[in-house]
Amino acid sequence: MFSSEILAEWRIRKIKPPLSDLKEDRERWILASLGLDDREQGIYFYLASRRSTTVEDLVEEFGFSEDEARDVLDKLYTLGIVEKLGREYYVKYSLGEAVLRRTLPRLVEVLRSIARVESSFRTYSFGRIVGGRSFNSVRNAIPYIRYLSERGAVRVKVTGVHVYSGRTIEVEGLVQRVDSDNCSLRVLVDGGEMEVGDYKSEGVDVKASSIIVYEVKGDE
Repeated sequence: MFSSEILAEWRIRKIKPPLSDLKEDRERWILASLGLDDREQGIYFYLASRRSTTVEDLVEEFGFSEDEARDVLDKLYTLGIVEKLGREYYVKYSLGEAVLRRTLPRLVEVLRSIARVESSFRTYSFGRIVGGRSFNSVRNAIPYIRYLSERGAVRVKVTGVHVYSGRTIEVEGLVQRVDSDNCSLRVLVDGGEMEVGDYKSEGVDVKASSIIVYEVKGDE
């Protein structure tokens, strides 16, 4: 079973609107829709009647433990219907305005973050981790190739245009030689060698559009 730390939690209910036109009845309907029970609704109205309230005020007024009082105040704050400044909690906006200004944007952001994470996993599932380090030109790859060559063999995978056929091909093999002036590499491939370079490189077989560089481990 999946488990994770809960950073914030909301319980939204769809409730039939009240028939009464009384302000308190409408506000209690909003609070109940936000998942608040009668006790929590009472605390909201208590806050709304005062300039500010602390945990200690609720302990004295309602006989709560400090943890109980803090939990309720934090729940109202997380919903966005009360504000917090230091140790003091207070009501800044009318209930309907607070829902529009605070609650709704917070819920939307949580849903967006869920969608972004799910989308990233879904996109990831279509791909494959290939390792190595990717470059968009041979020129940019050469310093890294030289660095790795001091430690051992270097393998590259190049995608580019074959100069003589004009077709897009993929070349993979061990680097045999590096020509920094021409921005090209001689690569040992199955069946022989190929010269790979950038679009301005001279005398190459393949003009690269992308190149992935791998360090060859001892067991490869």
